[in-house]
Amino acid sequence: MKYFEKKEGNIFFIPLFLPNDIKDNIKSYSKTNFTSEENYAFGRLIEIDKSGGDLIEIFNYTGNIPNDKDDIIKLGLMFEPLHISMAFTKKRWRFIFEELNYDRERDSNYSKITFLLGDEYDPKLRIGGKIKTIKKYDTNKYNEWIVYTPTDIETMIKERISSNK
Repeated sequence: MKYFEKKEGNIFFIPLFLPNDIKDNIKSYSKTNFTSEENYAFGRLIEIDKSGGDLIEIFNYTGNIPNDKDDIIKLGLMFEPLHISMAFTKKRWRFIFEELNYDRERDSNYSKITFLLGDEYDPKLRIGGKIKTIKKYDTNKYNEWIVYTPTDIETMIKERISSNK
């Protein structure tokens, strides 16, 4: 199986069959030979951010690795964009499709991606990469900026899949 480099727009797979303990986030999977017939979820790298966690989106498609990335993308998103750390450095998640013409605004609606920052005394929003001061810290209206581990996101995906059955 051919893997691609960590690059904005590239599509990656998320193995849904690996151990899911907290210690599994720091284990290296670089020598693991993944097969296309296993059960995977898939996502796209929207933005590389070494300090605040890479920004990703997770698609609804789960199952074997398809031959065409459009089979993944056309089913839409499972979650709003999220931040992740450790998934790519430890090779737990790998890039399986390259997206040469990726445009984060056109393909991921970047200017609409919003996260709540700060606290109730100094609330801010990050909208499309820009910081804006707001009057109220509202966790019901906006998603907080949380950096997830790979196992956190894998658990969220499995829970979403089982709740949709």
